[in-house]
Amino acid sequence: MNQYNRVVIIGNGFDKAAGLKTSYKDFIDYYIKNAVGYFFSENEYDSELLSIREVKVNYREPLMDRLKALENKESAIAALKFIEGVSKITYKHTYFEEIIKNNNERWVDIEQYYFDKLMSIYNLRGHGNSIAHKVSRIKQLNSFMDILTFKLNDYISYIDSNAKISYSNSPLSSLIEKSQTSLSNEISSLVTRHSRIEDPNNVIFLNFNYTNTVRSLTNNSFVKPNIKHINIHGQINNSNNPIIFGYGDDTNESYYKLEYEDNNELIRKIKSFQYPRTRNYHHLLNILESKEFDVFIVGHSCGLSDRTLLKTIFEHNNCLAIQNFHYKGESDDFNKRMQISRHFSDKALMRERVLPFDSNATIPQTQ
Repeated sequence: MNQYNRVVIIGNGFDKAAGLKTSYKDFIDYYIKNAVGYFFSENEYDSELLSIREVKVNYREPLMDRLKALENKESAIAALKFIEGVSKITYKHTYFEEIIKNNNERWVDIEQYYFDKLMSIYNLRGHGNSIAHKVSRIKQLNSFMDILTFKLNDYISYIDSNAKISYSNSPLSSLIEKSQTSLSNEISSLVTRHSRIEDPNNVIFLNFNYTNTVRSLTNNSFVKPNIKHINIHGQINNSNNPIIFGYGDDTNESYYKLEYEDNNELIRKIKSFQYPRTRNYHHLLNILESKEFDVFIVGHSCGLSDRTLLKTIFEHNNCLAIQNFHYKGESDDFNKRMQISRHFSDKALMRERVLPFDSNATIPQTQ
């Protein structure tokens, strides 16, 4: 057969499998713990997101106990409820208070929250809700997202700098090796265009994370030299490839309403306008056009916040097949299959390309 490529879509589940605390919940726990810790040191904490002041004297020791509990897996939500009862917490952005108290755990949920909030502001009706008023509120929402992106960069920098991951010490190395070999004969026979599939010519790691985990695992002599990396959502501390954090579905009717208003602030955080800041997106398109490819999905939620990009990949004429890698067995794979389907307009094509559950297609977990 003709040579083909493999696109390995890497999401936050990959970093979590590597033992890194990179989820939204991890970020919030870290932020609250450091805010309370700073308050104990300086008797006051003030940042762009919140401030803590005026703790009642008799509660300083219980508050310290709560801070220690955060290190032992207590949720930031539970700690904050206690802190609010014994001190004065001021949220600089109501959006920050909302996403904390919604108890979300995934970054994709925050991106979806952003778009839902954006549309709820835009759809306000009645006296006082002129387009100018709506734009003013959306500017505040976008400003909050800018601050959150900055804080996210700092947090991921901390996590990445302390990560000790290599090919020799990570169970994910077996997955890296598997990404360079052909699908099993049983599975490959389901790909209708070819009766037999050889090893991929090139393996492109399409990294939606901001860490260097994948590069650390592939930077050794055991891995074939046919590896390419695209950090599609940017990298920490890299002004030439800045972090992209927003919403990525410009195919729905709600988006068209925003675009029709002819005000750039309304669509500033849509990912389609962030991608052209680098050559990454067009580099990916060139790879997709160059030859046929199959897709591995490893730890990506396949949420709607990345719909435009995922739809481009999944429905591309050169796409042969899509294999999901799971870590909770068939139920996890089943739920992911439903998420994947939302990126297909052609459902018959989806049924052809999305491969059945494979018990061997697992994401090894670091204990």
